[in-house]
Amino acid sequence: MKMFRICGYGSGRSALVTRLVEELSFRQIEIAVIKHAHKPFDMDREGSDTYRLRQSGCRQTLIANRDRWGLLCETPAQPEPDPVLLAGHLAECDLVLAVGFNDVPLPGLEVMRAGNPVEPLHKRDTHIQTVVIDAVLPSLPSGILFSFTHGDIEDIATHILDRAVLLPA
Repeated sequence: MKMFRICGYGSGRSALVTRLVEELSFRQIEIAVIKHAHKPFDMDREGSDTYRLRQSGCRQTLIANRDRWGLLCETPAQPEPDPVLLAGHLAECDLVLAVGFNDVPLPGLEVMRAGNPVEPLHKRDTHIQTVVIDAVLPSLPSGILFSFTHGDIEDIATHILDRAVLLPA
């Protein structure tokens, strides 16, 4: 199983990841996504059995049917999650995209919008050597070796497959 990181905020990252999943699936690459949530979230519905179990103190709740299963784990006051460790919970696949993990030492790309006033992540993260941007850059920023536009999905998918790192077994 290999992993590659995709970062960027307010940049079209989610749309890009969706299109990449479609492209990689079309190529018959078994893909998984581990998404970091930068804000509190709840994927469970208030009033459901799993919600009530979690509210009553259950630290892990697994829900399953013949179409899917999901594991909810309560991890209060823990450090930020490590996508490599989280990948150990996944079924075997070809590629894991770690989305939104900004401070993890994995190869990755940064999705950007021209004119975004936020300082680019690649300026402080040497593991990001690729940018995907909505404009053609006249020259590559320092430390950036590769640049794509948002529409270069096939090339971005190939780039990711070529640069993803093998996870420890």
